[in-house]
Amino acid sequence: MERTFFAVWIVCLSVCQCRQQAEVTSGTLQSPDYPKPYPPNLMKQWHLSAPEGFRIQLKLTHVDINPSRECSLDSLTVKHGETISKICGQNLTQLSAEPITSEGKKMTIIFQTSDFNPEFHQHTGFLVNFKKIDVDECSKADPKNGSGSVCSQMCVNTVGSYYCSCYSGYTLQPDHQTCLLSCNAHIFKQEGRLSSPRYPDPSPPNLSCTYVISVEDHFTVTLNFTDFHVHSEDGEDAEDGPRCLHHWLQVTVPDSEPMMLCGGRSPGVIATDSRTIRLDYKTGDEGLSRGWSLSYSSSASGCEEPEPLLNGGVILLSGSQNQQDSVIQYHCNEPFYSFPWGENVTFTCEADRKWRSVHQDLPLTCTPVCGKPTRIIADYERILGGREAPAGAVPWQVLLNIEGVRVGGVVVAERWILTAAHDLKHSRKSMSSEAVQVHLGHTNLKALLKSPVLAASVHIHPEYNNSDGLDRDNDIALIRLQKPLTFNAAIMPICLPAENRKYVAGMMGVASGFGIVDIYPPRIPKNLNYAELPVVDQETCRHSFTELKKRRHNLPRLTDNMFCVGLPEGGQSSCLGDNGGPFALSDDGQFWAAGIDSWGVDCGKQGTYRVYTKVANYLDWINQTIHDNGGF
Repeated sequence: MERTFFAVWIVCLSVCQCRQQAEVTSGTLQSPDYPKPYPPNLMKQWHLSAPEGFRIQLKLTHVDINPSRECSLDSLTVKHGETISKICGQNLTQLSAEPITSEGKKMTIIFQTSDFNPEFHQHTGFLVNFKKIDVDECSKADPKNGSGSVCSQMCVNTVGSYYCSCYSGYTLQPDHQTCLLSCNAHIFKQEGRLSSPRYPDPSPPNLSCTYVISVEDHFTVTLNFTDFHVHSEDGEDAEDGPRCLHHWLQVTVPDSEPMMLCGGRSPGVIATDSRTIRLDYKTGDEGLSRGWSLSYSSSASGCEEPEPLLNGGVILLSGSQNQQDSVIQYHCNEPFYSFPWGENVTFTCEADRKWRSVHQDLPLTCTPVCGKPTRIIADYERILGGREAPAGAVPWQVLLNIEGVRVGGVVVAERWILTAAHDLKHSRKSMSSEAVQVHLGHTNLKALLKSPVLAASVHIHPEYNNSDGLDRDNDIALIRLQKPLTFNAAIMPICLPAENRKYVAGMMGVASGFGIVDIYPPRIPKNLNYAELPVVDQETCRHSFTELKKRRHNLPRLTDNMFCVGLPEGGQSSCLGDNGGPFALSDDGQFWAAGIDSWGVDCGKQGTYRVYTKVANYLDWINQTIHDNGGF
């Protein structure tokens, strides 16, 4: 009994309550008399334990124990937790296996021999090494939070323990494992900036944030939204305005009705006439909000609040806003809008309480930037056969639904869509605006069709006359929208051609559309497709259709108001459903509308080309039509 107690004591790890023995982190266990044969009728135990955060690892380096069925005579037994391993014989498999690691912090090893020994044997027993190892708690799954980790965000392993950490903007909760977004604040500064969590990245779902801004007595708070996109269920162009069901920003001023804001149109400048204002930001688990950004300021007496700037904003450069000698600056929402003269505009609050500027006589209007997408296509493929356009790469692309027929179009101004005439005029009768639905702002067809924009009027070129179906000359039309568009990364106008623009054979441009991508059988794509194709020499184009007319007599004639696009070997082409869509050329990264898809034969076949209406020939008609119908 004394011998067994001594063996247990010398292998005890750091958790043993032994006052005279130093901490043991590793060691060796062996059978009695090893490496000589072990004696019969023996039972010996070793109890190993480790502190919290550690485990015991056992490595068998030698095993030679008298073999018996199920190791019923002589055996080496390893117990840890619910696991029991019984070993006998010359177990080479165990010798070559991975070390045995305890499930918990304790392990018991039992060596037992019987007195049944029909033949004298020379079995030498066993030799094992053990050591205390640190547990990597961060690799363990935690069933409580379902995250697959003991921490909801970041886990840092330490010797004998671990700790959880959170990403920027998150706070570790009292359970020391869960991270929650910190988005509640009471702000007492007189001026500053505020934005939604993670801005300019999209907001996380299921937010419930509250911000309270309080400034000194006799001052009032002014908000100036520099960016705003909070998901609405039916878009800002809904008849009764956007519905804010799951996502919204609510602005509450004491003694006033709360303003619930959502959609994609910026509220601009909000003067509250209050020293306290509360903002409640809510996101649901449906839809995606890019979020919002604003600057806020406080002011006492002085100049009146600056006039808000549509598609732009105003910031304070110096002084106290609205006070004498304060300087403010108007800016447009770049890169989608800019001032015609290029630079931002500053105003100073003068002694007579008037804002004055060196640009006093210039119209303070933000004009759309055309033809400069935020996403540049790096490689090009065919429309027919299909390469999907990245979001933001062709922001001027429009899908028109004309009495159930889907064709293309292109944004050229806040209220104007350019397209082909032949789908808007049947049997010498023009379609009404009620028959036209405009879809834009998405590259995914399903998402695109959810929120149509309504047309106000349809304008077909007066000289378009295709009564016999064989005359596509002057195949161009304009559609005026009921409400102006707000441009962003997903919706942007393409530039119109400059005066006397030349079309040079071989120039590479971008054709795009939602037309069919396979002919047999026809297949409509799920997303916007695009291709880079060259302008074809006019003589080559004419020769191609001359050859086709030898086999087909009912082809439209080619005029100087048309040009061809495509490759002589075929394989890449726009096709059915791309009618009215754009062919865009670029100068130094700025795209302009070179053509409107008009007609073609045998999409993508060798020796055939797609015919486009030459937009440069119709600049006078386009500008005059827009001018006569309310302007850009």
